[in-house]
Amino acid sequence: MDTLRNSFLKRATVFALIGSMAIGMAGCGKTIDETPKETLPAETKPSIVTLPPETTTEATTVTEPPPPVEPDPLEKYMEYYEQNNDFVGWIRIDGITHSNGEPWIDYPVVQADDNSYYLDKNFEQKKSAKGTIYADYKVPITGLDMADNVTLYGHSNKDGSFFRHILDYQTSDTSLINEAYIINFDTRWEEAQYVIVSCFLVGIREDQDDIPLFEYFKCRNFDTEEEYNYFYDNIMLRNYYTTEVDCQYGDQFLSLSTCAYTISDSRFVVVARKLREGEDPAQYAGTYGRNREKHMPIRAR
Repeated sequence: MDTLRNSFLKRATVFALIGSMAIGMAGCGKTIDETPKETLPAETKPSIVTLPPETTTEATTVTEPPPPVEPDPLEKYMEYYEQNNDFVGWIRIDGITHSNGEPWIDYPVVQADDNSYYLDKNFEQKKSAKGTIYADYKVPITGLDMADNVTLYGHSNKDGSFFRHILDYQTSDTSLINEAYIINFDTRWEEAQYVIVSCFLVGIREDQDDIPLFEYFKCRNFDTEEEYNYFYDNIMLRNYYTTEVDCQYGDQFLSLSTCAYTISDSRFVVVARKLREGEDPAQYAGTYGRNREKHMPIRAR
């Protein structure tokens, strides 16, 4: 808790899938036998008695499963929530450090009702040009649910604060990524680690590229595998690094976004996959290589 206190007291073209719902009209071709049958004399014709079918009336009870119960918040973050009810979690990257060994990125994360509120406010909600690290507002982070891809935004302040050092991954040197490939992102209810999958530069204007604009910030929930593939294919096309980290539909992702200065109106984004249960992150140490075929915006080539 002291570490936290010391550190702080400081989809997209999302597919509009118009599913052509095929309703199979199965015709029933029934052959009618028109051959007349022998008719018995009336007095010998057996009488046909039709009895009503036996019916049993039983009360059918449908038992609805109980609603999920939200887990208790983590005690170590209670004071931050009490200070600011917009607090939803904590971000830390241990491999990017000051000269004294303290991580540069070690901050609380907030989530407001829009993506502009914390652009110029600090954690105490007071005016500050440095802003605060905040989660995309569209899908609220709760103890039971969060977006399939949670995007965190932070300014790249000149003093090195917030997401300035995300730009350290913007290099052809693979030594940093092979050391700082794990991102710790806790919510108020869960501690979790994410392994970096992609680091990429992207423009935010159509005229900055010769392929369709990738609106990564709209890739939130992957309701279909096609939506997931769109996200994954685009982040890997632009990836600064080759990687052995496998990803699949159903994984959860974390995207860190900050302003870049390689070209105007550009963003540098780091995407990481949540570690699966029992997965050892050490298996990825030293496995990242330089991607010489990455796609870049036109003016950054």
